[in-house]
Amino acid sequence: MTGKKIKKEAAIIPADLFFYPIPLTQPGQLLTRDELYRHFEQPKGRKVYMGNQDEFLSFERGIATVKLKLNDGSIYYLYLHVEKKELHIACTCGMPEEKLCFHAFIGLFNLTWLSQTFDCQKLYWPNFYNEETSRKFLNIHVSGQNINVEAKPAYGSFYRSLIGFGKSSFPKLQEQIDNTLSIKAGESFVYAYALCFAPDIYRDRHYPLLIPFHGKTDRSGLKLVAFSNFCLPDKEPNPSGDHPSQQQLNSISKTMYETMRPLFYKNESRDWQVWNEAKATIFKLWQKALPLLVDFPYNQTYLLYWLRYLREKPTKYFMQASRYSLEQPSLSFMLTFHKDRFSLSVDVIVGSQVISVEHKPHFFIHDGQTGNCYMMNSLQDDRLLNWMLDNKNKITVLKEDFAEFNEDLLKGLAEFYPVFFADKPGNRTGYDYDVLKSGLAW
Repeated sequence: MTGKKIKKEAAIIPADLFFYPIPLTQPGQLLTRDELYRHFEQPKGRKVYMGNQDEFLSFERGIATVKLKLNDGSIYYLYLHVEKKELHIACTCGMPEEKLCFHAFIGLFNLTWLSQTFDCQKLYWPNFYNEETSRKFLNIHVSGQNINVEAKPAYGSFYRSLIGFGKSSFPKLQEQIDNTLSIKAGESFVYAYALCFAPDIYRDRHYPLLIPFHGKTDRSGLKLVAFSNFCLPDKEPNPSGDHPSQQQLNSISKTMYETMRPLFYKNESRDWQVWNEAKATIFKLWQKALPLLVDFPYNQTYLLYWLRYLREKPTKYFMQASRYSLEQPSLSFMLTFHKDRFSLSVDVIVGSQVISVEHKPHFFIHDGQTGNCYMMNSLQDDRLLNWMLDNKNKITVLKEDFAEFNEDLLKGLAEFYPVFFADKPGNRTGYDYDVLKSGLAW
């Protein structure tokens, strides 16, 4: 293959050193063992692979330096630079005849040892080659056989030229289609419902379920102080609840449970298409249940890390009283300018108030100040808010990448959601790329 010289701004080694390009598997920018074998004939025998040691030394100006000590005691230095579609590798041997050398092969073989692949995306940071920029925005962890490059927590998730957010892809946007019970006397047994959910990084273990249970009120009759086992359809086929609303809710709960349970026990071989279909089904069931739940006095939320825990007695600490509201949150985005970069965040608005959201399951947000539980307006809103919160509610874009970021993401986002711009506190205007570009004069 034809070699390529790295741009001088990205180099910390002699500018004329030859770099050999190896195509990466997309998406994900993975170097695979199979691709490596296409560029160097695999040596026979085990001895040639045993005793070779590689060590990451640094990541500077877009180049990772690896020290390779072969089993014959010789030492070579490898230099790895990642572009969107290729890994470029150089060796201190110079790679005679501009072919991949044995030393580079062994080094890459070691990097792909455990999983037959090496994730090159973690070394792909275009426009961060400048040492000052890199030091300001990135955390670089180099530890022997491991290297990790990531945005500093203060900047959330960085937009990277040509790949956007990489494996954590921005949610796809599409056109949206429009779519009373009394309090019991004190110390009474009641039949109530819990929103059972897993939050944040655990939320994909299962989707939120509406599960009935028996509880006992305190002396005032205003709140529950004791909880019995959950009433599961496969354990209690004829649940309590004579009120028509309860009968409807029991039917909805049963359908949710029967939709989710088979998928949970096939979790290791997850079919995401099936899971997404189940997600849409359960979301629609919640939309039917919500108007019925609003007037129930003893609604609870329950932190449920694993679906199998429904077969155990509820943990009192994880039960929290909750009030459902028919108001639906809306999303509003704020783009802020910081001299050398832009940041994008999202506000969650209920009525005219911005509410703070830190921990979130699928479908719902919980207002800690009021105790109100709100259901998201759509699955698209839900996916988008989850994604933003998982990225610390801050997307950072270097000024040099902003034009591409606008075309790739922001223009489309502004078609579906309000986006505002602020170049200083209190100075908020509607986002317009042409006006912004003219005003900032770049």
